[in-house]
Amino acid sequence: MLKLLKRYLQPHSLLLAGGIVLTLAVLIASETGNLRLRESYNSVIASQRAQTRITALMSELVNAETAQRGYLLTGNENYLAPYYQALPRIADLMEKINAHYADDQAGLRQFGEASRLIASKLNEMALTLVYGKRDMAVALDLVRTDFGKRTMDSARAQLDQLLAREAATVSNNLQGAERDVQLSRYGIGLLTAINILLLVTVGRGHAKRLAMAEATRAQLEQESERLDRKVRARTRQLSALAGHLQRVTEDEKTRLARELHDELGAILTAIKLDLHWVRRRVQETQPECAEKLTRVMLHVDQGIQIKRNLIEDLRPTVLLNLGLREAVAQLVEDVGARNQWQTELRLPETLPPLRDDAAIALYRIVQESLNNASKYAEAKHVSVVLDCTHEQLALEVRDDGKGLAPDFEAGCVGHHGLLGMEQRATALGGEMDVTSAPGQGVRVRVSVPLTQAVLAPEETSAEANG
Repeated sequence: MLKLLKRYLQPHSLLLAGGIVLTLAVLIASETGNLRLRESYNSVIASQRAQTRITALMSELVNAETAQRGYLLTGNENYLAPYYQALPRIADLMEKINAHYADDQAGLRQFGEASRLIASKLNEMALTLVYGKRDMAVALDLVRTDFGKRTMDSARAQLDQLLAREAATVSNNLQGAERDVQLSRYGIGLLTAINILLLVTVGRGHAKRLAMAEATRAQLEQESERLDRKVRARTRQLSALAGHLQRVTEDEKTRLARELHDELGAILTAIKLDLHWVRRRVQETQPECAEKLTRVMLHVDQGIQIKRNLIEDLRPTVLLNLGLREAVAQLVEDVGARNQWQTELRLPETLPPLRDDAAIALYRIVQESLNNASKYAEAKHVSVVLDCTHEQLALEVRDDGKGLAPDFEAGCVGHHGLLGMEQRATALGGEMDVTSAPGQGVRVRVSVPLTQAVLAPEETSAEANG
């Protein structure tokens, strides 16, 4: 098997190495051709620009000569305007053309001869104009000589040779560029063939790897879906367990409150009555014992008050007897007075009858929110808003304290209150939203739909009948 693998890999490795070497060679040749092509392009542009300037120079010379002759024939100085306009243009064009031939000695010599002839022609025109302003007949005699014509013809001939020279340069550069383009095409064709061969060779192995990767991906997706289903199932189980634990806790609190009220309350009341009876019997004969009994009765009263407070914490009697609205109002009043808060309370006039577990859940959310504000917020103002529509019940508790830290997470060690509140809202089919920022307080908003899980049976049946 190893020999077969080596026999399979060796020719493919040689082919890959050869393809890489050929690819590099083609790329180097192509880049070299591109550089030559760029140089040819720049040279063509420079030659065409030089041709344009040479043509413009000839045109300006003709314009100057025409203006000179027009002035000499008419004596009107308005004809000299083109002449004076042409002079700086001729100087500028000659300077640029001379710079073009700075690195070309032959061209520089040829243009030097043309420049000499042009200067001679310009001097001849300037001389005739000077004479023309003094004696027009003398100036015309100078113009009628063949000297100016021969100079102009010679200058035009030199410029025509320069134009032909630039045209030949353009032609040679274009031919070289065509050869470079053709070589580049051949190189691209060769490179394409090499790449096709390499792609076919490598593609087979890559297809196998893709198939294996696809199989692995499918397996991972199946495993991910299985884990996701398991996580969702565990989440539902944990949510159900949390709701069950809260119900069990409330049931246990109710049982403890009932036992404290029935058993301990009866015992403490009986003790107080008996102590009262004994104190009346010994009050006259043993004053010191009567004083002790009075002190014991005060302790019993304190025990009865503590028992009442415990019962209220375990199962608020106001909530059971008067409903959620009155219980929330009393809770806000008591906690606000204890913490010296400025409280704002907005409650509806009436609330629909709620199930006991729904009422106690909403009450616990308010209680836990106020407890958090008392412990951590350092707030001065707390507002509680309870709003009810035909479809949902909305509860909002807001404080102006220092707010939650940016990295706060509900459920971390020592901060399970918010998580428990959210679980209570979720158990009722609702949702809870906590908004906070450092220094801007905390807002807890709970919305619960008025369904059969929230409304008392009488309200549910009344809505169904309605």
